[in-house]
Amino acid sequence: MLRLTGLRLDRGTRTLYRDVNVSASDGERIGLVGANGCGKSSLLAAILGRLAIDDGSIEASPPDRIGWIDQDIEADGGACAIDFVLSGHAALMRAHAELRAAPASAGGETGEDQDLRIASAHAHLAELDEGAIRARAMAILDGLGLASHQAHAPLSELSGGQRNRLALARVLLQPADLLLLDEPTNHLDLDSIVWLENWLRRQGATVIVVSHDREFLDRCAGTIWQVASETIVRYSGNYSAFEAVWLDRQRQLGAQLRRQQQTIAHLQRFIDRFRAKPTKARQAQSRIKMLERMEKLEPMREEREWRFRFFDPLRLPAHLVDGEGLRLGYPDKIVLDGVQVSVRAGDRIGVLGVNGAGKSTLVKAIIGELPAMQGELRRSPGTSIGYFAQHQLEDLDPAETPLQLLRSIAPDTREQELRDFLGGFRFGAELVALPTGRMSGGERARCALALLVWRRPNLLVLDEPTNHLDMATREALTVALSRFDGALLVVSHDRHLLRATTEQLWLVDQAAVRPFDGDLDDYSAWVIQRRRVQVGPESGAAAPLRRSEQRRLAAGERERLAKARRPLQTRLSAIEQRMQSVTEEIRQLDGHLANEAFYTGDPDVVGEALKRRAQLDSTLHALEMHWLELQSQLDAIA
Repeated sequence: MLRLTGLRLDRGTRTLYRDVNVSASDGERIGLVGANGCGKSSLLAAILGRLAIDDGSIEASPPDRIGWIDQDIEADGGACAIDFVLSGHAALMRAHAELRAAPASAGGETGEDQDLRIASAHAHLAELDEGAIRARAMAILDGLGLASHQAHAPLSELSGGQRNRLALARVLLQPADLLLLDEPTNHLDLDSIVWLENWLRRQGATVIVVSHDREFLDRCAGTIWQVASETIVRYSGNYSAFEAVWLDRQRQLGAQLRRQQQTIAHLQRFIDRFRAKPTKARQAQSRIKMLERMEKLEPMREEREWRFRFFDPLRLPAHLVDGEGLRLGYPDKIVLDGVQVSVRAGDRIGVLGVNGAGKSTLVKAIIGELPAMQGELRRSPGTSIGYFAQHQLEDLDPAETPLQLLRSIAPDTREQELRDFLGGFRFGAELVALPTGRMSGGERARCALALLVWRRPNLLVLDEPTNHLDMATREALTVALSRFDGALLVVSHDRHLLRATTEQLWLVDQAAVRPFDGDLDDYSAWVIQRRRVQVGPESGAAAPLRRSEQRRLAAGERERLAKARRPLQTRLSAIEQRMQSVTEEIRQLDGHLANEAFYTGDPDVVGEALKRRAQLDSTLHALEMHWLELQSQLDAIA
């Protein structure tokens, strides 16, 4: 159980949370969402006890029963990856410490006493079953995309991304009642994200996860906590259900505010007109009391959606890239062999595969950074490639501002035009003159996107473009790509972006590139099945599946899901019909309430109408909550 009561949390002069009252039940999976800088990470730190709160209380599990991703991994010494992961299992570490201390004799201790302590320590280790714990740790590392030879490698030999996966593996192995996961999908490929989703659905701890990956939240979270206006609002259902309800409530609030303002204006006009007339004084007084009792609505604070667009390509040749018999790799390693690729005008291609399979190698060959070791790769003379990858953010000159960077590729363009263009990427007067070295990762990503758009490519090649991007920027990029008239080739673990922008999938697997016969749901089912049929934990190799087998497995998975979902869908349909009926009654009643003449009638009729309108709002809200609960159960079926 986790309970926040009257919570107040300040950072400096800024109040992040004020009088927050919210709780999580055992085993609940919660998505914590909100704008960047609203205090999500601060809340997790406060729950863990690493950040003092200013008022209220937090009731949570003891710190040793809370799993938390520690991003700082020391690489000193000869410790290997698997030892670091096992160090997160506190009970196992205590048992080892007990065994190490057992041979040391204490004052007055007999040899028999010492033997008993050693035997007790061994019994404790046997009870924990260290072999099973180690096997589970290896399975977690495999699920997160670390091969067995990497699991036994020294920490100093692993990359930053691999160390971040180790930090996550350490948390997942740790026995915990509460898991606090801040952006756990960073540095994971799509295969590992699919594995993590299934792992989170199977374990029993309460989970609070912060993520900008909306599909990950859809599949993992059954409840959403939205951080806004210095408080936390709880929504039942996954992220898509929350978003739909939140947007609908924003629209309803705006409509209610407009209706109330009209009602107030009508009542005020009646009062102003008749309060001085003796024959109408009683009715005027009735309207005055009605105004006094009316609960005033606050104006809705609108959040402006950010959008940008890619310019139409100046040219769009029919054939952009063709490759035949390609062998790709490096002097000491062949990564891909026998590759045939073709990119035509209008193609929208998503590239799938585990980390290390060769996706980036393929991308580098297509853009011309990596020459083919064998075969021929042709690019049309009219091909203009726009390339976006994470390393480009680090390649931006830290001393240069966005305006200076854009001027370097557009020296003949007026400065005001450049400023207006950068303003479309949320670079205002101050940010446009800020050196990129002082910017956040998201701001540098927007800068790189702006430079890419200015060049007007006809082929966009994007390698994990959503890293460092918040939810709003991811959505803006998704919309812009869906409207792009050129060709698109994208490597991404963001399934929402892939679904919205691509029409065909390539799978990079076992040193080959081939079309994937299915959609992203089929791919997820294939990933899960492939892990089940792996030939051995040491080799990490997978049994190859034919396309017919892929289709058979995917069809069986779809049939199982459909059977489990059918009863819930029937209940959802009944609720939706009831919601439609209530909405129609609200529409008819609003027609009366919008009529100024209605308020000159019987005050009791007017009062009953307003009361009925409030009842209908309450009924509709209850139906929406029931709908969300059923929808969350439906989304949890996998």
